[in-house]
Amino acid sequence: MIKSICRSCNDDNLKEVISLGKSPLANNLVDDVKDFDEKNDLYDLSLSFCEKCYNCQLTEVVNPDKMFKNYYYVSSTTKSFRGHFESASEKYINRFNLIPFESLVVDIGSNDGIALIPFKVRGYDVLGIDPAENICKLAEENGVKTICGYFNEDIAEEYESKADLVLASNVFAHSDDLQSMTKNVFKILKTGGTFIIEVQHLLRTIEDGTFDNIYHEHVNYWSLISLKNFFSNLGYNVFDVEEIGTHGGSIRVYINKWKVQNDNVKKLVQKEIDFGLDKIDTYYKFFDLINERKRNLLDVLSKLKSDNRKVIGYGAPAKATTLLNFFNINNSMIEYVIDDNKLKQGKIIPNVNVKIISKEEGYSMKPEYVVIFAWNFYKEIINNNMELLDKGVTFIVPTQKIKMIDKENYNERS
Repeated sequence: MIKSICRSCNDDNLKEVISLGKSPLANNLVDDVKDFDEKNDLYDLSLSFCEKCYNCQLTEVVNPDKMFKNYYYVSSTTKSFRGHFESASEKYINRFNLIPFESLVVDIGSNDGIALIPFKVRGYDVLGIDPAENICKLAEENGVKTICGYFNEDIAEEYESKADLVLASNVFAHSDDLQSMTKNVFKILKTGGTFIIEVQHLLRTIEDGTFDNIYHEHVNYWSLISLKNFFSNLGYNVFDVEEIGTHGGSIRVYINKWKVQNDNVKKLVQKEIDFGLDKIDTYYKFFDLINERKRNLLDVLSKLKSDNRKVIGYGAPAKATTLLNFFNINNSMIEYVIDDNKLKQGKIIPNVNVKIISKEEGYSMKPEYVVIFAWNFYKEIINNNMELLDKGVTFIVPTQKIKMIDKENYNERS
């Protein structure tokens, strides 16, 4: 479905600024190349900009059931992500004076319960909401009460005025009907309760050229100025913000009805304006950066291939699907990619036909070069695979400025 109006302010004068062509759904991995149909399983991947409220959003919206009912991304796969939510829970407990056995914490898009487990072990009531049936089972096995479905008005009525804290970590970009979602959030919050979201920061995405964070699950690409406009139009206040390191650079945004914005909000808004997030030319220049990044990586891989070097990948996150497809890197250039998530092993990244394998199988290939597609975890991946460095393997981190890391120049073992 083509989205012709701004989902934030309803303006109908959107301008297309980025076009990545046709791409498959990023997490819809297939068991066999025959399971993919180019005519029906490729969707336009482009971004449009609203000059009225500075919102940036996908041009084509895909039915969410096609993306979320059976899901392969498991949040707890990486140690750093588990630590991120552990420290976040401690911060929230202390800041909002949550009371064990009384306070309820709700997480929308709760995945395997990673954000709620730290609250549960400390005695707080928790509730997860997630549409992926297979992931909900994992959450229940982790002891996290989870409603399997989309957060909607029925759930909001059942839990009206019961939640002290509502979280939406890395999922506020996923909903096409953000206004209804937000109204339902404040319906389940108690008076004085707080809504906390984490979203990839558009400023960092453009600054670092990390376009591969663009895929169909993310229908919105947020700056603080666009978030402030969105919540203000609904009568809510962004009162605090933090810049955090997840997903290559994100922001944690605090919203409620009664607090006024602090200096953190004012400073980051000014930083975004100085960067040009309110100007359409900034987004056109971003597309130039994307094409530069494409040329840089293809130059490296083409040379390695001409030298008959053995090259495989590491990490099959959603961003890998975007990058491989837009760069036209298929299994003739990178035949395999290692992933530590067992749900993904044996699957195939669609349209480029790159097979996902286990670490053990990848080691047996005796690679000479490993391209880290999960570049936001590259330090953790290298630290967990020092054996490869010791064998002379070079890791390639395909960010805007490509990093080539071997045993001699890697000094971040801790």
